[in-house]
Amino acid sequence: MLNIDEPTQTQPKLSLFKLGFRPFFLLGAMFSLMAITIWGGFFFGHIQFSPHGDPIWWHGHEMVFGFVIAIIAGFLLTAVQNWTGQPGVKGKSLMILVLVWMLPRVLLLNKEWVSLEVVMAIDLAFAPLTALLMARSVLKVKQWRNFAFVPILLMLMLVNAMSYYGLLTNDPALTKTALHSAILLMVTVVALIGGRVIPFFTERATQWQRSPNIVWLEIITFISLIFLILAVLFQQPLVIQISAGIAGIILLIRWSRWGGRHTAGVPLLWSLHVSYFFIPLGLLLIATGENFSAGLHGITLGGLGGMILAMMARVSLGHTGRNLTPPKIVTIAFALIVLATVFRILAGLMMSYYLPLLEAAIVCWMLSFAIFIYHYTPILLRARVDGKPG
Repeated sequence: MLNIDEPTQTQPKLSLFKLGFRPFFLLGAMFSLMAITIWGGFFFGHIQFSPHGDPIWWHGHEMVFGFVIAIIAGFLLTAVQNWTGQPGVKGKSLMILVLVWMLPRVLLLNKEWVSLEVVMAIDLAFAPLTALLMARSVLKVKQWRNFAFVPILLMLMLVNAMSYYGLLTNDPALTKTALHSAILLMVTVVALIGGRVIPFFTERATQWQRSPNIVWLEIITFISLIFLILAVLFQQPLVIQISAGIAGIILLIRWSRWGGRHTAGVPLLWSLHVSYFFIPLGLLLIATGENFSAGLHGITLGGLGGMILAMMARVSLGHTGRNLTPPKIVTIAFALIVLATVFRILAGLMMSYYLPLLEAAIVCWMLSFAIFIYHYTPILLRARVDGKPG
C-alpha cells in the first residue's frame, strides 16, 4: 500500500482530517445509523417527522445522496493518492468538503429551517467538488484509467438535481427515476472498484491464484449497466427488465471468477464476496418483473450497504497502519448486514410478513453499523500507529 511521505508540519493536527476516508467513513456511518433509526421510528409510528419533501423522499434521497455518496467520496479521495502518488486532500480543504456534505444532511431534517432551494444549492456542490479534487490528482499524472470516476460523480450530481427538481415540481415519478438512476450509477462505481480490489485482496490473503481479466466480459459488464441506466432514465419497463437480466448474468459470471469459495475463514474477504453477490441477485429479481422493490433493496442493502461496511472495515485498518484483523465482533456486523438484506428482500416477496421482516431488517442494519461505529471511531480519530502520514 503506497503512502505519501510529507513533512510533519504540513500534516493537519486533527487526525480526523488527515485523509478523506477518516471523516467520511466515520460521519457517513453515523449518519446511516441515525437515518435508519429516524426512518424506522417514523414508519412504525414512534416519532413525528417533517423533513423537506416527505419522509419517503427523504429516506431514499438521504440513504443514497447522503450516506452512500459520502463513503464513495471518502474511498475515492483516499484511493486516488495510492493510484497517482499525489498527496490526498486533507486539512482545511477536507474540512470544507465535509461541511458541504454535512450541511444538507442537517438542513433537510426540518423543512422550516431553510428553503429547499438553499439546501439544493449546497448539496449539488458536493459531487462536482469531489470530482474536481479527484481529477486534479489524476490529470497531473495523466492516469486516464482512473478518470472514469469523475464523469460518474458529475452524473450523480445531475440525477441529484433531477431528484430535487421532481420534488419542487411535485413529480414523484421523476424523483423515483432519479433515485433509481443514482443507485445504478453507484452500482457502476462498485463494479469498477470491486473488479479491481476483490480478486486482488483474495489472491493476497489465500492460496487462490486469479486468472487474467477477460476483456470482453469487462466491456460487456459496463455496457450492460449503461443500457440499464438509460432504460431507467427513459422509463422503458420491458427494456429495464431485459437490461437488468443481462447485467445480472454478466455480473454473476464476473463475480464467479474471483475465488469466493476460498474466503470462508477470512471475514474481511467473504464479506466483500457475499455483499457483491447481492448486486447480480438484485438485478435478476428486477428482471423477473415481479417485485422491483425486492430487487432494488437487495442491491442497496446488500450490494451497496454490505460492500460499504466491508470496505470501511478493511480500508480503515490498512490506512491507519494496523494489521488487517478486525475485532471478532465486526464479523457479527458483517453477518447482520447479510441478514438485513435477506429480511428486506423477503419483505418485498412475502407481503403478508412485510412489517415484521422490515422491522428485522432495520434492527439488523442498526446493529451492524453501531458495531462498526463503536469499534472504529477510536481508529479513525487517532493517528496512524506506524507514524506515517494519512
